[in-house]
Amino acid sequence: MKITEQMQTDVLVIGAGGGGLRAALAAAEAGSQVLLVNKGPVARSGITLTAAGGMQAPFAAGDDPERYFTDTIENGYYLADQNLVKVLAEDACARALDAERFGARLVRDTAGDLQCKQFPGQSKPRNLFFKGGGVGLAAALARACRNHDRITVVDDFYVSGLLKSQDLPGAAAGALGLDLRRGGLTQINAKAVVVATGGFQWLWAVNDCPADATGDGLVQAYRLGAELVDMEMVLFYPTVIVWPESVKGAFVHYEFLSPEMLDGNVYDKNGQPILPKPLPVRDTAMRLMAGAIADGRGTDRGGVLWSVADSPKGTDAIRKMLNLAQYNYIRAHGLEPATDQVETAPGAHYLMGGIHIDETCRTSVPGLFAAAECAGNFDGANRLAGNGITATQVFGARAGLTAHAWAAANGPMAVDTAVQEQETARVAAKVSTRPCQETSLVPLRDKLRAATQTYAGVNRNADGLLRLVTAAREVQLAASEIQVADQAVFNQQLVDLLQLETLCEAAGLVAGSALLRQESRGHHYRTDFPQQNDVFWRQHTLAYKLETGPRFTVKPVVKL
Repeated sequence: MKITEQMQTDVLVIGAGGGGLRAALAAAEAGSQVLLVNKGPVARSGITLTAAGGMQAPFAAGDDPERYFTDTIENGYYLADQNLVKVLAEDACARALDAERFGARLVRDTAGDLQCKQFPGQSKPRNLFFKGGGVGLAAALARACRNHDRITVVDDFYVSGLLKSQDLPGAAAGALGLDLRRGGLTQINAKAVVVATGGFQWLWAVNDCPADATGDGLVQAYRLGAELVDMEMVLFYPTVIVWPESVKGAFVHYEFLSPEMLDGNVYDKNGQPILPKPLPVRDTAMRLMAGAIADGRGTDRGGVLWSVADSPKGTDAIRKMLNLAQYNYIRAHGLEPATDQVETAPGAHYLMGGIHIDETCRTSVPGLFAAAECAGNFDGANRLAGNGITATQVFGARAGLTAHAWAAANGPMAVDTAVQEQETARVAAKVSTRPCQETSLVPLRDKLRAATQTYAGVNRNADGLLRLVTAAREVQLAASEIQVADQAVFNQQLVDLLQLETLCEAAGLVAGSALLRQESRGHHYRTDFPQQNDVFWRQHTLAYKLETGPRFTVKPVVKL
């Protein structure tokens, strides 16, 4: 396998979810030529599409960025970098209005005012909603990108690795990837690179994200030399559907159970309510549910029962409130959320750690910028509802603007040929030029995901995390011996193999970071260190790559 095409651009944006689309628009509006690549069809793949469409922004009467800042810091257990939270809170309203400028539609009342709902952890009503949810937002931003004369959109392009500059040692200079539609390896030379590829929730057997949530960009940035923070901090959403199989991995809102909305609860198999009112924040809710399951109060399939069937709001009102695409999808599969009990359990939902950035989205690698969700940490040890979409728009815009400024100040850079040849050889080694027996990756992937779910799920301890490290190494070793057929176009088995290796590295980074943090905080719960340690552990875990493997240490939280 050889490089068959080269492309040039000012700013390369990898990933076309909410963050990547917004970064592309920001860079292009500032004057850069932008190449936006996505490993699936743009606006028809990726994590943003699974979002319910909530976005935090302090529009409501009596609300302001200072309250938003305080809510985020406190509910994140003081682990969020305050410089990042400050810009998140200050930019949110402007970025919400930008989304409307690009064609997204926010829900408004009959007077035309934005509708704001108050969710757990918010001191004021702060959650806006996009019509059509994450699909509606992504579709609007994608149309704006395709209509912009300085943005070239490439669907079905899998980036396998990032490239370094020969002129500026250590700097990013582009990427190498598979053009799945046309076949062959493509080298992209770029003055600046923005990584916006989301998280790796598919690493857990129970999650509510699509199968392409495999952490490619994050791990590739790590391989290039970027620092990662708080890789142990993965948000487990309380109410991910575990049965029936037809809707497994979808979720129903635990926030909707509040008396102000649907006024329901989550019940154990004996019909006893699990969640107190008012509803607790996410990490508390998921731990209460996980505790009920561990105590034998769950269903035979390891879930508990989300229900609004007995709500005093009445069935007709409930049906009307649940007339949303997400719930209509569930209905189409034979489950009526207004009257049926829905079997749910905590599942991997969002990565709060990730590539370390400053308030302009610069990483530790010159010329490399990152946006939510693969960037962190602006949530801390727990994320409030709506912050995920807000982060894509705030940090996406900032990443695009900073990448444009870097590209304008730095001319085209020659690619380090040694790095390019190494990455080309790595990918080529996965492909057999001779007929080969097809090998299923499913057993290896299932082994890795089961180990992650068991040993790095809601509850963790040193013994289990070490077992995860071992399992990840075993799967990675077995995967390294597999070759796939040399298929010209849409070589999905090659993509799957590369993604599996990425997930193995991600699992090791999660386990290593979780081992280092010897305390419990937010969504990271160590049964062997069950107490929160504010004396030592109000700081980040830090991971970076050495020739011998990952190095794990600590990094201070940025305070203002």
